[in-house]
Amino acid sequence: MDLRILIVEDDALLRKSLYDRLTRGGMSVQACDTLGEARRHIADDSFDVMLIDMCLPDGDGVKFFTEIAPQTPCMDAVVMTAFADVKSAVHALKSGAYDYLTKPFEDVLLDKVLRNISDKRMLNQQVSALAKMTGGVSDASSPFGDLVGTAGMEPVYEKAKKIARSSNTTVMILGESGTGKGVLAKAIHRASPRRDRPFVDVNCSAIPGQLMESELFGYEKGAFTDAKVRKQGLLELAHGGTFFMDEIGDMDANLQGKLLKVLEEKEFRRLGSSRSMQVDVRVIVATHRDLKKMVKSGTFREDLYYRLSVIPVVIPPLRERKDGIGILARSYLDYYCKQVGRAAMVFAPEAMKALTQYTWPGNVRELRNLVERCVILASGDKIGVDDLSLSQPSDADEPDAGETTRITSLAESEKRLISAVLNSVHGNKNKAADILKIHRTTLYKKMEEYGLDKA
Repeated sequence: MDLRILIVEDDALLRKSLYDRLTRGGMSVQACDTLGEARRHIADDSFDVMLIDMCLPDGDGVKFFTEIAPQTPCMDAVVMTAFADVKSAVHALKSGAYDYLTKPFEDVLLDKVLRNISDKRMLNQQVSALAKMTGGVSDASSPFGDLVGTAGMEPVYEKAKKIARSSNTTVMILGESGTGKGVLAKAIHRASPRRDRPFVDVNCSAIPGQLMESELFGYEKGAFTDAKVRKQGLLELAHGGTFFMDEIGDMDANLQGKLLKVLEEKEFRRLGSSRSMQVDVRVIVATHRDLKKMVKSGTFREDLYYRLSVIPVVIPPLRERKDGIGILARSYLDYYCKQVGRAAMVFAPEAMKALTQYTWPGNVRELRNLVERCVILASGDKIGVDDLSLSQPSDADEPDAGETTRITSLAESEKRLISAVLNSVHGNKNKAADILKIHRTTLYKKMEEYGLDKA
């Protein structure tokens, strides 16, 4: 991530902690403790993100960013507050804040918010780039504007637009890793009547099973040893909006029944509480796994599967929509050239041919990472085949019908993706887990499952 960040926080320890952490992460950061000083920084410089305390010595943080929003249309505000409740969170989000963090918050939550902002900015630039390349006008304010240019996806988008109109229907998004399931979930939310309410997401594979329950439902003070204060759960924070659960196939078996109860009765209990709470959310789930097979093997509840799959949406892998590869590759190329300050670059014709012939086991995510690598490492202004480092298919390599099933299976694609990412980071498991957006323990488990730990 390459973001310019302004921190507005009167707590000196937190301000310094945030400044040190973000600058170590390569961000360009300015920090201050009053709204007056923040105004001077904004007048002198431009920022991508403002991390702002809700209550400051000289005013209200939410009112401040609402006032300056017309002058800073490209800056996203993230509100920080120690006074957490659903009402204040909704107020901040409805006032235009991108997200909301309850102090004290963990580094992983801040990283996630900043990564989402970075991804959103990249997608908006893609829309502009695509409009320029096609000579058309792309509406970046449209809920589905981020999805422009991915040929072969039109039926998926049309179905998603219909789904968005019904704000209570549960949706299951299916597709291989890296196909853009999270992007589609956000688009459905933005196109729905719940668009002005929170969009809260959780990756079921990123949080260990024993912690997931407290993350989902929250807990009361004293519920367990480390429960020093009451904490709201993600479901509670999503009240009125959309709750997106990515990689639902990795959810702990003990939690599946509790999730079913939430879907059926629209209520839950915080850990350590005897009082049930009502929650109004639309649930969207996503997975790259074959849930039907998991139901047969007994690792996924059948009743939960049918409750979740009210409307399934299948995103085809990138290799099945080859017409969109060139458009996506060029848009990523334009984006990353601007990010690293390089002059405009192009793909050589043979390189573009190689991109369209490649099978893309990592899908759109793999394409994006490859283009970023080429922009950083390529020596000239033209990207050639050698810069791609892709294995070129030949007639002898063409699979027969039986092989196609094996090669395009979810398990095989996942194995190849993990292997490719590990190779690209020279076996650094921490970096690989970060790129794959999974918890490190999940990566170890998958490496053992596919025999990659012995490679």
